Amino acid sequence: MSRRSAPLSFTSTKARLGLTRTRDWIESLLLPNAERLADVSFFACLPHPLLLPAGQWLLGSGVGVGAQDVAADTEEVTGAVSASLLAEVGCSHVMVGHAERRGAFGETDRLVARKAAAASEAGLTPVVCVGETEKLPAPDAAALASAQARSVVAAVPPERPLLFLYEPGWAIGGDEAADPVHAGHVLRALRDVTAGHRARLVYGGAVVPGVYTRLRAEADWDGVALGRAAQDPLLLTESLENSPAPDETP
Repeated sequence: MSRRSAPLSFTSTKARLGLTRTRDWIESLLLPNAERLADVSFFACLPHPLLLPAGQWLLGSGVGVGAQDVAADTEEVTGAVSASLLAEVGCSHVMVGHAERRGAFGETDRLVARKAAAASEAGLTPVVCVGETEKLPAPDAAALASAQARSVVAAVPPERPLLFLYEPGWAIGGDEAADPVHAGHVLRALRDVTAGHRARLVYGGAVVPGVYTRLRAEADWDGVALGRAAQDPLLLTESLENSPAPDETP
């Protein structure tokens, strides 16, 4: 059987941490674990004002920095942050289409696709969030996530990297991850939609130690997005220990 690709992981701090707490988190937790985090190509998606200082604190560690949102176009709109500026300050990734933004701001699949295209054009890897808001049967969840992904795939050239985060809205901030069989069904649908593109897939939502292993046994995920676990020393360490090494073969 062929070697699986190296696992991938990242986190978004949302708006939980200010400048001081972000620096404390980086210095006390990320940097001491930097070697293992680098093994899973870990990056942290942060609010825009924290990107530049965080990039300086993490410089040379192997841990990357990403943004939590980006402007859809290059037009000069007050308050917007362009993809080119994010690239200039050292971001490698940017999230688009998070369920919270879709719900709170009415972001549509078309808008998310425009944001992904702008990010990709600037050399960033879009982290495209897809998934159902309420619990649905697996076929319905797969159909919804596929429709969300299809609009992005149509807007981004196939040779450019994409990262799709399947994160059911009902699992965000909770204690119940998606059932591996359910998640695997959605994954297979997303694999079909992204065939022919440089796309990787990760799962997010109530991720605790062992979730990666259970999902990996059901389907070919590329990794997990850590929520609260990335800010808890014990949970972060256990999560890293439960993910395979880069050279592991199935």
